[in-house]
Amino acid sequence: MLQGKDLAAYLPILKTYLGHDSFSDTSQYLRLTAELYPDITAKMEHAFGYVIPLIGGDDHETD
Repeated sequence: MLQGKDLAAYLPILKTYLGHDSFSDTSQYLRLTAELYPDITAKMEHAFGYVIPLIGGDDHETD
């Protein structure tokens, strides 16, 4: 990820290496968290932050 590579492209290789029968079993290994990879969160916010605008304050309606 830090080298800019698409980790999903390596899913078939990882699936075979681990001996999994399905991609869903292997995809667990690709889950990332914002706490572990804050640079990914920053890159996504910079690239796509305009897509879902922030709502100001805590008083927004939820129905």
